Amino acid sequence: MSPEVKRFGKKSEMIYEKIKEDIQREKYLPGQRLAEERLAKEYNASRNTIRVALARLEKDGLVTKTTSGIIVSFVDANEAIQILDIREVLEGYLTRLAARKITEKELESLERILDEMRKVIEEKEYYKYSQLNEEFHNIIYEACGNEVGVKLIRSLKLRIIRLQYLTALLPGRAVASIKEHEQILNALKNHDEDEAERAARLHIANVREVIKNNITLLNLKNEADY
Repeated sequence: MSPEVKRFGKKSEMIYEKIKEDIQREKYLPGQRLAEERLAKEYNASRNTIRVALARLEKDGLVTKTTSGIIVSFVDANEAIQILDIREVLEGYLTRLAARKITEKELESLERILDEMRKVIEEKEYYKYSQLNEEFHNIIYEACGNEVGVKLIRSLKLRIIRLQYLTALLPGRAVASIKEHEQILNALKNHDEDEAERAARLHIANVREVIKNNITLLNLKNEADY
């Protein structure tokens, strides 16, 4: 049982994951109010369970408490770019570490996930692709052996989790992303630390450029909105 389940309970953990998914899929849009009573009916849960799940979502930065209630957090374009600036460096470093230590079993898992990613792209199942993308990187995090770095990068990714799914919807991005993951995997197979870091950093840099070029389409706030 994960620490989160122990702390929050199985039901609230399930509700947390479901609301997080619905935010990511934009069932709930930035600025939309999330009323406890309505959510309790929708997810067939007690208001206390909803309250606990919302508290965790607030901690993760996915929802915001305002005077009128809980709303889905806006993603600020500048903040997203800054997060990706940091993530580029950190992702590169963790992937470099993984190149030293990754096992054959972990490499086989990455190969399997990448095959699944190719299949779901053909079927246009972009949310499934987003989930597989997360699994791919999680294996690298497990292989790197730097728990502090992994915790930091996961907290950063949570703040812009909605973008992971939305960028995959942009024309050509998912196919380009597959090629980037292939480069990362090839470097890991060769235990080439320099190439693994370069490929990982390039992947995040490309994500950053996609976001910079699609701020309006991705429904991000920018300075002009304030």
